[in-house]
Amino acid sequence: MKNKDVFIFGLAIFAMFFGAGNLIFPPEIGMVSGEEWLKAAMGFFMTGIALPVCGLMAFSQAGGTDNFAVKVSGRFNTLYFMLLIIAIGPMLGIPRTGATVYEMGVVTNFGEVNPLVVSSLYFTLVLLLVIRPNKLIDTIGKYLTPIILAILAAIIVKGVVFKIGVPGEKLIEESTFSYGFLGGYQTMDAITSVLLGTIVIKGLRESGYMDKRVQRSMIMRSGLVAGVGMALVYGGLLYLGSMVNGNAGALSRSALTMHLAVATLGDLGKVALGLCVTVACLTTSIALVAITSDFFSKEFKLSYRLTAIVICSFSALLAANGVGFIVRIAVPILTLLYPVTIVLITLNILRVEESPIYKACVGTTLLLSLGELINRYAPVGVLEEIFKNIPLSSYGFAWLLPALSAALITKGFLITWRRGVEGRRKLSVSERKV
Repeated sequence: MKNKDVFIFGLAIFAMFFGAGNLIFPPEIGMVSGEEWLKAAMGFFMTGIALPVCGLMAFSQAGGTDNFAVKVSGRFNTLYFMLLIIAIGPMLGIPRTGATVYEMGVVTNFGEVNPLVVSSLYFTLVLLLVIRPNKLIDTIGKYLTPIILAILAAIIVKGVVFKIGVPGEKLIEESTFSYGFLGGYQTMDAITSVLLGTIVIKGLRESGYMDKRVQRSMIMRSGLVAGVGMALVYGGLLYLGSMVNGNAGALSRSALTMHLAVATLGDLGKVALGLCVTVACLTTSIALVAITSDFFSKEFKLSYRLTAIVICSFSALLAANGVGFIVRIAVPILTLLYPVTIVLITLNILRVEESPIYKACVGTTLLLSLGELINRYAPVGVLEEIFKNIPLSSYGFAWLLPALSAALITKGFLITWRRGVEGRRKLSVSERKV
């Protein structure tokens, strides 16, 4: 295992998880957290950085998408990955790139334009490049990440050194840690990690790393390199957001990020960040449309081109409603998907083999996540009372301790059952001898 390879794969993992759309969340979390920005950062780092890296490790342990959730059931595994594809594809991930381009690339530099016209033109271009792939896009994507990082580094360093403001009191009543933790869901990197695992494992094998233990070690060490890079970027933006706490008015997430660029680099920052974010979103959406179209065309025996057209058309309509709208519809979807993903990642990393434990943990998690979702949007008196008495419910983790309890109870039952079977077997052998 070479240190050079660790660094190279670390940069590759960073590039896969680092997306232009992710930049809009840390500043907003920092702004509402104020002087408690560090607590919020710790929560955000857990779901936005640590969990995606753990997802890659879990994928390596499972050996592929066919095995990741199959211990719950084969049908559940298929349905789970279908929902993941829909989430990172036409429902959330793809339209968010179009909405981000409009808000950070078009409005900031050209003023208000009809969003549906912009998103239609944007996704027409995406469709043309998906149907007729252009290697130039890959090349632009490879060179674009360092450029974005250089711009962000300039924004962060100048903002920190010259103090664009002072963190004030937090603007939310809830825990800043849980706000950051739940905010990390919006990056969608953890649910993406179990799909991108195929690319990482393939790259490791092509580089001569065939042993699973060595692969896990490489992912852990390379993930640390990627994690440090993301922590510096996300942490820096989150801290800058805390500095404009209370002074940025009612800015949207995209506008707040651009506000930081202008506050530190002036109009140059606005133009540079807008251009880079636009091209970065374009390359991301091309990859997502291609992956999603390929999945659905194979799964349902449809035309790849027709599938891509439908996905781009649907994404254009959603993108026209803005980033804020997409974030709002993302919350309920991610509230259900993320806890289940966290449980599956944990069980795979711990190498749990018993199918009943998977079923008990995932079933409990799904049930409580669904209850939490209902309680949030259509509260019922009895349900509210139940969730008040569940530990960590007020932090958004009502599923955590019940899922752990379900695992321990099921494990205890299995141990007792096995001992009973073993005891009966020994008794049967003893009776035959007599």
